[in-house]
Amino acid sequence: MAFIKFQDFNKLISSKKSSSVYLFAGEESYLIDSCLKKLSLALSVDDLNREVFYASDSSAEDILNAVQTLPFLSEKRVVIVKAVNKMKAVDAERLSDYLSNVIDTSCLILLYPDNYKKETIAKRKELIGECSSSKNCVAVDCRKQYESEVKEFIKSEFTAKGKSVSFDVISKIIDENGADLMNISNEIEKLCLFAGKNKKAVTEDDIEQTSGYTKEANVYALASEIESKNIKKAMFILEKLLAEGGDSVMILSTISSTVRKLLNAKSMIEEKGMSNTETAAALRIHNYFAKAFFSNLTKHSIKNLKSSLKVILKADTAIKTGASDAISSLEKIILSVCR
Repeated sequence: MAFIKFQDFNKLISSKKSSSVYLFAGEESYLIDSCLKKLSLALSVDDLNREVFYASDSSAEDILNAVQTLPFLSEKRVVIVKAVNKMKAVDAERLSDYLSNVIDTSCLILLYPDNYKKETIAKRKELIGECSSSKNCVAVDCRKQYESEVKEFIKSEFTAKGKSVSFDVISKIIDENGADLMNISNEIEKLCLFAGKNKKAVTEDDIEQTSGYTKEANVYALASEIESKNIKKAMFILEKLLAEGGDSVMILSTISSTVRKLLNAKSMIEEKGMSNTETAAALRIHNYFAKAFFSNLTKHSIKNLKSSLKVILKADTAIKTGASDAISSLEKIILSVCR
């Protein structure tokens, strides 16, 4: 069958119909992870009957041998192949052949975390084409979502958790998180926990209370100024957040996440030789924010980022034990990162 939407895959899973092969392909890693989790839950296979391969480190022979192995005290054996976008051409060809003669006792799951429409390797492109046209395979399009789709995603996620939201709440969540489904999912989880079981509607007031968001100052703006090494603005936002009763531990967590993301990106590019596109995909950085992020990344060094993490660890201990006040500890971190 042709590629289906993520939303249609959810309906397919609900119908409890299973296939011998699945392909989850696209730049939105959150959707790929979500599809994999839902399918794994539906198949309900234990660790003895589950095997994971990385395409760049495994041959088609290894993968097919695992697929041909009979399940142990189970109806199905699951074989997951990650990073199919890095699979060798000869291995992609072998897997293409498998699609015409699949094994019913195994479920082969292929994860392609990239824009499959731009695939340039002929055999990998052929594998994608075979998957999308084979009656033995369900191919799911996990591309980046348009804003209208993100709005629908937010609404459906809240509905699934038994909550209702207004258009203004949905718009505010997008304003704060962009189209990054991972951040949005975490925000929805946080808001639902804050609202509690008895409250059926999540409001703008809930967002204000959980994130400390204002148009002038919020933790996301703080992270942005730290990325760009703007000490003056970062200090101003920090002061305003704390003056408005912002949680110092939450602020510290945001700064820590920002520094770790910068460090991971520097390591991927400078030590592993990954491209900006590959790094953005691995760290789930939306295309809309990627240009500014990688421009700011050039201002940081691995040595200083590692040093800043040590400062963050000391500040975390000092704040939680009361050995130091939150303001001075957080200011030291900002100075360390932005110096």
